[in-house]
Amino acid sequence: MLPYIYIFGFPIPMYGLMAIAGFAVSLIMALRRSAVYGISKQDLGFASAYMVIGIIIGAKLMYFITYIPKLIMKWDVFMAHPWEVIMIVFGGFVFYGGLIGGALGVMVYAKQFKLKLMPFADAIAPVIPLFHAFGRIGCFLGGCCYGIEYHGPFAVDFPYNDLTPELSEVTRFPVQLMESGLNFILFAFLYVYSRKERKPGQTLGIYLLCYTVIRTVTEVFRGDIVRGVYGGISTSQIISILLLPLGLWLALRKDKAE
Repeated sequence: MLPYIYIFGFPIPMYGLMAIAGFAVSLIMALRRSAVYGISKQDLGFASAYMVIGIIIGAKLMYFITYIPKLIMKWDVFMAHPWEVIMIVFGGFVFYGGLIGGALGVMVYAKQFKLKLMPFADAIAPVIPLFHAFGRIGCFLGGCCYGIEYHGPFAVDFPYNDLTPELSEVTRFPVQLMESGLNFILFAFLYVYSRKERKPGQTLGIYLLCYTVIRTVTEVFRGDIVRGVYGGISTSQIISILLLPLGLWLALRKDKAE
């Protein structure tokens, strides 16, 4: 666990640093293949800027939504310390919120400049898991999105920290690194898969099919409850179930929508 590194005495959050590094590497990899999809590097770069805005808004908003039940239960605390509570409920990120928000950002760019959407979707889809893999390493270093209590091989003993004091109470399963590794594998598969010409939207569909399965499984090993759990099913598992039909439709459809 390494939440911060210090450069000239200033603390630099490792989660943010890993996210920036992951985005930079992912963008470079996408730009290298932009011509395959008939997209100029300039358009892909500007679309990525729209996407970043969507990612931040969507990830923050989804985190807030998952926090609403706890906020209602602790309404007296909110009324007593509104600013502090607001900082907490908007202090985290939810990947699926960022994924949806980023997709909407690209849609806005494509619509604004009257460009076909699916080439952007297929150009970006292979590098989404690459970006995500870096992000999960950041989660591991920051101590968030931690795993269940676990005492077998590769169990992790996190040091105490004031933000999540329960983190250090038991050894935990390194679910962040597990998901990071699976995302690196998914990136490699999609990058090879997308070398051949595919139907518009097919690469994105394959990504959604693979990742929804990955996320549904890895959620079983998550030990944090801030993401929201309802009837034994987490928010992310619910979203995975909802996105699965979209992935199937994009991967298997025979028409060539724009």
